[in-house]
Amino acid sequence: MARDSAAGAKKETPVPIPHVLHVVNVDAFTRFGRMFRQLGLALSDEDLRVSLLTDDATAAADLDGTPVTAHLLQPLGRLHAWRLRAFLRRQFDPPPDAVHLWGTSSLGTVGEWTHAYQTALLIHVTSTRDIEHLKHRSLRSNEQVIAACEEHGKLLRELWPTLAHAVRVLKPGLLVPEQVPGLSVHGKTLGLVWAGTLDSHSGLEVLIEAVAQLRARGCDLQVALIGRGPATRRIWHEIRRRGVQDRFSLIAEPNVWDQAMVGADICVVPTCQRDLSLAPLLAMAMGKLVVASRDQVADWFIEDQTTLQFTPNSAVELAYHITRTAGGHPNVLAVARTAAEHVRRHHAVTKLASALARLYHASLSGQPGEPAAADRERSGSGR
Repeated sequence: MARDSAAGAKKETPVPIPHVLHVVNVDAFTRFGRMFRQLGLALSDEDLRVSLLTDDATAAADLDGTPVTAHLLQPLGRLHAWRLRAFLRRQFDPPPDAVHLWGTSSLGTVGEWTHAYQTALLIHVTSTRDIEHLKHRSLRSNEQVIAACEEHGKLLRELWPTLAHAVRVLKPGLLVPEQVPGLSVHGKTLGLVWAGTLDSHSGLEVLIEAVAQLRARGCDLQVALIGRGPATRRIWHEIRRRGVQDRFSLIAEPNVWDQAMVGADICVVPTCQRDLSLAPLLAMAMGKLVVASRDQVADWFIEDQTTLQFTPNSAVELAYHITRTAGGHPNVLAVARTAAEHVRRHHAVTKLASALARLYHASLSGQPGEPAAADRERSGSGR
């Protein structure tokens, strides 16, 4: 009997695997695409139980057969907060150990829910809109903010000086190709890709003007505009007005830019990216050339190292860089090579997953408890 008692004492209670819920809306999936699937798989390899809540049906279906559990709720966002509030209470009982919210569009509801149970909430800032939203609130005790680039981190530290030490910068990651072929442009039609939202901030007028100049010089090129938005009709009208409709294809499928990048030579970022996107990083990783305006926020746009850059609104300079690329200028090819190496060193998805896993474990404070009385009452009012 004594031996049996001793044997029982030696048995260790299994340590539960932490459960992390990622909340990713369709806009974030459009901008970061493949990253979330790759990141979910990498986090699963870090001994984490990963689930994902989204309103992107295609992205949710793409996770079938993976260790990542996908939950679909359409739509997410402030206008449908009551549906999200009820879904979270019903679907996650008990709540996850940590919640990773990409962007701030659902912050009100997700913030109330996580605060009620004192669940760790990590808010990942990926756009100028996120910064503007956070200006109107303070951080709760269970919340931590992450910036996707150094400039966003700087702005967040200025916003909350007393919490400056707690602001982390974790940049986007992707599955880096094992081998990157050199950029080859001789004897072919030059392929350009732009991806984003067709709105007043797209900067596409500059690209259209540059293409008109290049067409007049006999430069052989084709441009794929991937995305949709309120300015679609106006943009296409401008393309026709400049007589370059034979050089443009408008693809109203925002999520296909990663597929289109395979056949492209240049990814063009004609104006400051207010909403960060994986498209330029993917182009760099694949050995393509990125040509961008000089006013970018993200620190992976490094002039003459990862990108060729031009003065904002200067179609002449943009056209010049495209001409150099079409001619296979050695300096241009060198930038494409160094950009691919930069992404390999700094933006591997496994590196991002390891950093996040450490952050999740540091943020956890044991099993989620019961909500405070006031929070229970507030949550119950939404039934």
